Amino acid sequence: MTMPSPRGAAAESVRNELRHALFATALPNAAMGAILAALGGRIAWELSDRLATAALSVAVACLLAKLALIAAHHVWAGEAAEAHSGWAQAFAVLSLGTALALGLLGARAFTFDAVLLQMLAMGLLFGYCSGLVAHTSIRPWLAAACLVGSALPIAAAAAQHDNSAYRLLAVALLCFMLAAMQSIRHLYRATRQQIITRQAMAALARVDPLTLLPNRLGLREAFVSRPRAARDIAIHCIDLDAFKPVNDHYGHPTGDALLAAVGDRVRSVLHPHDTAARVGGDEFVILQSDVRTASEADQFARTLVRRIMAPYQINAHQIEIGVSLGFVTADGGASDLDELVARADAALYQAKQNGGGIGRADTPSR
Repeated sequence: MTMPSPRGAAAESVRNELRHALFATALPNAAMGAILAALGGRIAWELSDRLATAALSVAVACLLAKLALIAAHHVWAGEAAEAHSGWAQAFAVLSLGTALALGLLGARAFTFDAVLLQMLAMGLLFGYCSGLVAHTSIRPWLAAACLVGSALPIAAAAAQHDNSAYRLLAVALLCFMLAAMQSIRHLYRATRQQIITRQAMAALARVDPLTLLPNRLGLREAFVSRPRAARDIAIHCIDLDAFKPVNDHYGHPTGDALLAAVGDRVRSVLHPHDTAARVGGDEFVILQSDVRTASEADQFARTLVRRIMAPYQINAHQIEIGVSLGFVTADGGASDLDELVARADAALYQAKQNGGGIGRADTPSR
């Protein structure tokens, strides 16, 4: 199996999951929309101010559009993982629109001498920001921008008052923004680490730790997820002959080093869409894709055997081992991995009974 850069693949996987998590916020956004419509509507109605009414309209429109985007994402985004960044960008634009409109609405409340409306604006701001920290910190730059966009206009409007209490409130809002940004940073790092840890554990469940090849589970997932092609596939089962004497004579550390070296040699023979797995002590299974003819599968098997049987230099010991291999070809759309492995394994057993070498099983009926 051709392995991508582990760091690059892991980083992209984490980014995709963080993007996807944005769209699990339908309920918080719906709740925020209801609160914004109620409190913001009261502020705009009491002020009878066109700018406040426009700000409220923009904020509600952005929240409704975001809910529609979340619903659409659940329906369509799964069809194309590479489109997640586009969905996330649309989510970010609507979030920033909501934050800026809310900040403008709150700022308008502070331009009038109406303490009750200012209290409503502060309650709306703190409710929005608490939800922002809790649900959008997985995208820290977006959360920080929305935080500034919503709180800074209100702090600026409060600072314009001559009353020292309002100026104290403006300073408190700035301090609140700094503290909230620290919370965003902490939550993002914790969430990211949880995702990395979970993905690492999932990967370990699919990989043989000695050879770093897929295990049985990894092989099955590769078989199920392989591209379906018009050309055939082949399953090769490999067993090392006289491997036990290597452990007995040189010790298990040398035997383990030999298995790791065999895994490297098997990996070196693979084509981009092939998969090799270690499925037992000295047993390997290879899924060969894009097979044009049975002779091509036979040639691949001979290359495998020749490469594996070349002498090894392990811990100052030169070691030679034999190989028995059985293979079977099948239609590219075959879906029963167990049957194919059983046929290839039977051919392997027959080859071993004949003293080693290569055995070929009959192709299953189509």
